[in-house]
Amino acid sequence: MKLPGLPENEEDRLKSIYMIDLLDTRDDERFERLTRISQKLFQVPIAVINLIDRERQWALACQGLSGRELKRDISFCAHAILQDEPLILNDARQDERFSDNPLVTQEPFIRFYAGYPVRLPDGAVAGTLCLAGNEPRNFSDDDIAVMKDIASIVEDEFEVINMAMTDSLTELRNRRGFYNIGEKRFRELQQNRTPFSILYFDLDKFKPINDIWGHAEGDEVLKVFADRLRQLQGPEDVAGRIGGDEFAILIADGNQAGVFQDKLRDSMNAYNEHSGKPYNINYSYGILSSSAGTYGSLMEMIKESDTVMYSEKRRKNSVS
Repeated sequence: MKLPGLPENEEDRLKSIYMIDLLDTRDDERFERLTRISQKLFQVPIAVINLIDRERQWALACQGLSGRELKRDISFCAHAILQDEPLILNDARQDERFSDNPLVTQEPFIRFYAGYPVRLPDGAVAGTLCLAGNEPRNFSDDDIAVMKDIASIVEDEFEVINMAMTDSLTELRNRRGFYNIGEKRFRELQQNRTPFSILYFDLDKFKPINDIWGHAEGDEVLKVFADRLRQLQGPEDVAGRIGGDEFAILIADGNQAGVFQDKLRDSMNAYNEHSGKPYNINYSYGILSSSAGTYGSLMEMIKESDTVMYSEKRRKNSVS
């Protein structure tokens, strides 16, 4: 058995998967119906939409299998995401990569497999639409074309989900998306007793930029700042635009909050030095750290970090 390799952009790919927040979800009818259609259309016992996580495969929607999770090192789909075209196996016993794979030698005794890569809106490969059966089978060019159409519908659903939770200007999570994904991450970290932090930001003197140089320039300021947050955030961090010129990020590793702020400060200082703009992009921020049981919800933690940030903002204004 050959272990699957890793895509060249693996860390960026994982970040994109975590941002759309579909891992560990199930019974989403928009995806379940597509696997039911695929199962009946291709007359196969197994039809699945799989997402490939760092060390596992998660079945977002599934027909014909009882379990949702599988180790990545035995996943057929982990091989399929490494290529642009679909992976078709007429008989897995005849392929040295899979002939002694436990999914072939044991239940569900896979013989036929077809996996079509599915991508997220930013182009990152999330996983596959896959079909499998316990009898060898030929898969025609027409079959592949139909499978491609269904995979495209899966990608359209990814786009709809992403649009509902994304700020169209900055491409960070909007308020709804930040709280939707952030609250889930908050609960996971609390449950695992993992320390984490919230950084809350407010841009300084943003209104004069809009008033003097126009809203297009103000929009550019927001995009520049958001881009710096995006570049610095880790795969499991959650960043969002909470209001007009207010941003927040949940740092999943509580020890990294200070490091993140230092890097952000250096990045913004470098931008201000070389931008050639008649103004600087400055900001106030509040950092709040949490351990298990400290806060009851992400909303509660955000409110307190907002208070910390505004205390800092008032202090800066009084000094200036």
